[in-house]
Amino acid sequence: MVETSKYDKKKLIILRAVLIAVGAAVGGTAVWQYFVYYPDVMKRELQIVIIVVSAVVLATILGLSAKPFYRLGASIGAQFESLVSSLGARGVVAVVSGFVAACMIGFLFDVIIRDYLQLIAVRVLADVLVVIVFAAICCFGFTKWIAAGEETEEPIFEHNGKIVGYLLGASCFSDDRVFTAVKVLYNVKASEATFRALWQKGDADALERFRLLTMSGAVDTVKCAKEFITAEEYAAVEADIAAEKRLIPIGLGDGIYNALAGAVDLAAFVPPSGDFISEYKAAVADKSGQKTVEDGCDESADGATGGAIIIDK
Repeated sequence: MVETSKYDKKKLIILRAVLIAVGAAVGGTAVWQYFVYYPDVMKRELQIVIIVVSAVVLATILGLSAKPFYRLGASIGAQFESLVSSLGARGVVAVVSGFVAACMIGFLFDVIIRDYLQLIAVRVLADVLVVIVFAAICCFGFTKWIAAGEETEEPIFEHNGKIVGYLLGASCFSDDRVFTAVKVLYNVKASEATFRALWQKGDADALERFRLLTMSGAVDTVKCAKEFITAEEYAAVEADIAAEKRLIPIGLGDGIYNALAGAVDLAAFVPPSGDFISEYKAAVADKSGQKTVEDGCDESADGATGGAIIIDK
C-alpha cells in the first residue's frame, strides 16, 4: 500500500473534490434521466430520494477512489514524459492523433446508438467510456508504430550538424590505440584503400590489427575501386571517401602514410590493455572455421593475410 506521504496533498484534495463532483453529477443525472423517460415507475417523492441517494453513493465511491486515480494519473504522466523524451515531437503527435481518432470513433458510436438509447445521460456516459477505451488503444498503437519506426532506422551520428560516422586511416592501424577508438566510437569504417596501403607497406602488425577489427565485426569495410601509388594519392582517395560518406577521418601523425588532413588524432585515445584486445581475438576465434575475413580480406589456410578484398558494400 502506498503511503499518504507519497502523494501531493494539494493535488490529492483537488482530485478528490473533482471526483466527488463528477460522481454526484453522473449518478444524479443518470437516474433523473431514467425517471424523465419512465415517470410512472414510482411516486415523485420517492424519485427525488433515489436521485439523491444515487448521486451520494457514486460521489462517495469516486471520492474514496482518489488515491488509485492519483496513481493512475501519475503513471500516465510519467509514461507521457518518457514518450516525449524518447520519441520527441513525433511521440506527441502520436498521442494527439490517438485522442483525435478516439473522439471520431466515439462520435460514430453516438450516431449509431442515439436511435436505440433515449436516455441522454446514459448515452453520454457510454460515449465517454468508448472514447476513453479507444484513446488508450489508439495512443498505444500509434506510439508503438512510431517506436518501431525508430528502431528500424539506422543510427544517426552528427558532427557540426552533419550526419557522420568515422573513417580509420591506414596510420591508425600502426598503433594499438585503434582498438580503444573503435570501442568508444560509433559507425566506424575502414576502406579497401586502407587495406591496400597496409599491404603495400608490409606492416604485419598493422595488417593483424586490421584483420582483428574487420573479422570481429567491430569495423565495417567501405568498397573502394580507386587506385593509388604514393602517400599523397592515398590521402586523396581517403579524403574523397570521407567526404562522400560524410565520415570523420581518424589518423595518427607518425603512423603509416601519416594522418589525413583534418583528421581526429588517434593519440587522443588511451592505449588498451591486453585483456581489451583479447576481446577482439576471442570474437575472431569464434569464426576460426571460416577461410575468409568477413568485411575485410582473404585469409589463407595457414593464417596469412591475402591481398584480395572480398566485401561488396
